[in-house]
Amino acid sequence: MTKTNTTKSSKLTKALVILLFALIGAFIGYQAARMANKIGSTDMLETVLLVGLFIVAIAFAYLLQIIAHEAGHLVMGLATGYRFVSFRIGSFMLLKDEGRLRLRRFSLAGTGGQCLLGPPDLVDGRVPYVLYNLGGVLANLALAILCGIAAVVLRSEALTQVGNSAPLWITPAGVVALFCTLAAAIGLALALMNGIPLSIGGVDNDGRNIVSASKSPEALRAFWIIVKVSEQQARGIRAKDMPASWFAPPSSLDALKNPVIASVAVIASQRLLDQGNITEAAQSIRALLEAETGMLGIHRALLQIDLAFCELMEGTRPANPEPFDKETQQIAKAMRTNPALLRAHYATALLADHNPEEARALREKFDRAAARYPYPADIASERELMAQVDKVAATQQAQACATIDKDTSFNASHT
Repeated sequence: MTKTNTTKSSKLTKALVILLFALIGAFIGYQAARMANKIGSTDMLETVLLVGLFIVAIAFAYLLQIIAHEAGHLVMGLATGYRFVSFRIGSFMLLKDEGRLRLRRFSLAGTGGQCLLGPPDLVDGRVPYVLYNLGGVLANLALAILCGIAAVVLRSEALTQVGNSAPLWITPAGVVALFCTLAAAIGLALALMNGIPLSIGGVDNDGRNIVSASKSPEALRAFWIIVKVSEQQARGIRAKDMPASWFAPPSSLDALKNPVIASVAVIASQRLLDQGNITEAAQSIRALLEAETGMLGIHRALLQIDLAFCELMEGTRPANPEPFDKETQQIAKAMRTNPALLRAHYATALLADHNPEEARALREKFDRAAARYPYPADIASERELMAQVDKVAATQQAQACATIDKDTSFNASHT
């Protein structure tokens, strides 16, 4: 995908999301006005209570629909042969570790939750993928319909209790009707946002995953590899120890325009880093960044950061490099506690800024993040890369000291 096309696609995505939220917001506002039934009320206490109730109801309705969405993936995935790996809502993750369920903390920019399942084996190059991806959308729609029906019934019940002259929210039925109305609207919004093929916040939604995986047998296999890699990482297996056949080059450069095929190429580059092959990783990353691909925004941002890391390690990073683009900066900010980004910042502190105090603070921050990070294989990889940073820094320091000694000896011999 060219830069121009990417920009146009990004603008279209933002426009669709803004329009969708505007419509849902207008609907919620209209329903709130109907529930209050006192648009021109001057009762300050009543207004404050209504606003507070409204905010709490929105928060719980959104949480309910997020849980339903991820549960939909879980149910449809298990029904089509997938295996449970983890279930995350917000930053709270339930992870299956050595046969036991453990509570962990983890968040990913651009996602409100995630249900990660291990895929069944490929059979004749095929794997179920439509229902697994559609499960969340179907769950949101089903719950939205149920909540919509409940809202109508409960509103009618509330009207029989207070009539048309008083606000409905003063009755229990009215309060629940308000909640159900909001849950229905939010559920519809989430279903549309995840069902209509879009890339939001640098991450492809479920609808776009389905479209991408359906393009070719190679794309479907790439989808399987992505899910399989995630399962292996959750089990403590590092990318460098996974089968090399999973990361074979795509059939053509044109194939990289498919987001799922491009994602496998990104993982292949990261695997080179995990193997400690800095030079090869840099070459692979440059090739990907320069090619026309369907790469996710979050992957492009992470590759730019990893390329900067590789250049620092090789000593080829310009003294005054161009700043990262806006999207990369935003993603880096959202993922500022991610171990991979902390490792990159650590390298910058030692190899570019020559600031051991800052590096020490970053290592302490890394250790705190590592202690609660759910994937120990990733942490092991990052620690090895940080050890390589230390070696390069030590070499640089030794060379600097040797230069100083040489200059001192030269000056002494000429005095």
